[in-house]
Amino acid sequence: MSTTAAVREAAPATTAATIGTAPAKATAKRPYLHHVDLIRTTTFALVIFVHTLTSTTAEFTSMGTNGTALLFHSTRNIFFALTGFVLMYQYLDRPDFRATSFWRRRIKLVIVPYLVWSVLYWVIEGMWAHGRLNDIPTSLDELFDQVKWGTAAFHLYFLFVMLQVYLLFPLVRQIVTRTRGHHWWLLAGSVTLQVVVLSMISYWTPPAGFAELWGHMYATVLPYQLLIVLGALAADHREQVGRWLRGRGELLGWLLLGTGLLAVGSYVHRVVFSGAPINDPSSPFELTLLPFIVVAAISVYAMALHWATFHRDRTPLMAKTVAYASNRSFPVFLVHVMVLFFLLRPVTDDGQKWMVAHIPQPFATITVYVATLAISLLVVEVLRRLPGSLYLTGRARLPLRPMI
Repeated sequence: MSTTAAVREAAPATTAATIGTAPAKATAKRPYLHHVDLIRTTTFALVIFVHTLTSTTAEFTSMGTNGTALLFHSTRNIFFALTGFVLMYQYLDRPDFRATSFWRRRIKLVIVPYLVWSVLYWVIEGMWAHGRLNDIPTSLDELFDQVKWGTAAFHLYFLFVMLQVYLLFPLVRQIVTRTRGHHWWLLAGSVTLQVVVLSMISYWTPPAGFAELWGHMYATVLPYQLLIVLGALAADHREQVGRWLRGRGELLGWLLLGTGLLAVGSYVHRVVFSGAPINDPSSPFELTLLPFIVVAAISVYAMALHWATFHRDRTPLMAKTVAYASNRSFPVFLVHVMVLFFLLRPVTDDGQKWMVAHIPQPFATITVYVATLAISLLVVEVLRRLPGSLYLTGRARLPLRPMI
């Protein structure tokens, strides 16, 4: 994906052995982190699955759907942690780092596809689907309102937040560098800020002047800052983190189960006993979900690191598949909601989505998920070979040769 591509650039070869020890300058390239590819692939596969799940089931009336989706909301946080990790791994100790150069190189890989796909989704889903194509010239204010908050499609807020992450990364890098030796305090401060922000999102009613901003808080970097900081710190202490995780798979499994039960149990309690709506948009920001998010991020990292360290060389087909999928994850993310839109658009006489109405569950969800992945990959392969691929997919154009 564009936000975490190219981890092969020149940078110091080692990180600090201990907190507070500044890494020596090195001339060698950092090793390529194959477990990053697996994290990225796994995360986006789960993102597409949860979007398929909520699009093919009773999203607004089913506690089962919403309870399951609640846990999968951790995927967005995992990717923000991954972004903090990879950016810090690349740039932490580069003596030639300049914020302006970083912005000039990185931001264009997100902002241009963001604007292009915002327009495409607005035209197709917002205007064409509602018979309003003739209104486009006089409705550009609607497009502007959607672009400024990332709402042209329900997944584009993610890119809007990524732009903020890129803008703030030089500051994050400086903070991590200057607080070496005190990173536990930095992490504690980030946890405190996270608790305050989530508590305010869930329980504070803002004055009228802040209503719009507060209603779009999910599209700002604030609710995700802890995971970004966690990823950045993990990159600075990568070897220590790897040693600590080794042999703790069973512990992480139990923690995943316990924190997952806490999150889902709290959701059920809010709906059954406190009158909360089944499809509560603030559920992903409940404090009771935060432990699961953190444990899930650590667990996915541990799983991918274990595979890359002990099994990658023995599973060449999987390694090739992971590398392929990782390279295409960002454009697939851009495309897949459009694919879902057209797959589910045909409706029956009673207004149900055709595939959901004619294929029993859970096979309808599985069928739509597999079809969405396959079609999205096919579309991406075409887009990657067109002029302007960089602006459509955030990736450089591929040569015109067989796709397989």
